[in-house]
Amino acid sequence: MIRIFNLLAIVFLLVSCKPKHEDMVKGTIRDFTGLDGCGLVIQLDNKTLEPINLSDFSSNVSLIDGQKVWVKYQTVSGMASICMVGEIVEITGLEER
Repeated sequence: MIRIFNLLAIVFLLVSCKPKHEDMVKGTIRDFTGLDGCGLVIQLDNKTLEPINLSDFSSNVSLIDGQKVWVKYQTVSGMASICMVGEIVEITGLEER
């Protein structure tokens, strides 16, 4: 009986655990300051993000070229970019990976 209880407890714990980076995507910080009107951007596998609030996360992530990150974001509509290399977004979560 105890074995069954222990087995059920382990299965329950494994099923109920949420992955730490669920809802986040892999990205890499890139320094585009050499281009007119550009700064740091986040390169994803399929697109580039131009975050409007990247500096808000400078205390918990090294904002340097090549830094690999986990990122969660939402698209910002109605804003134009001088840099024009990617989609303008607001970062809602950023962690080093």
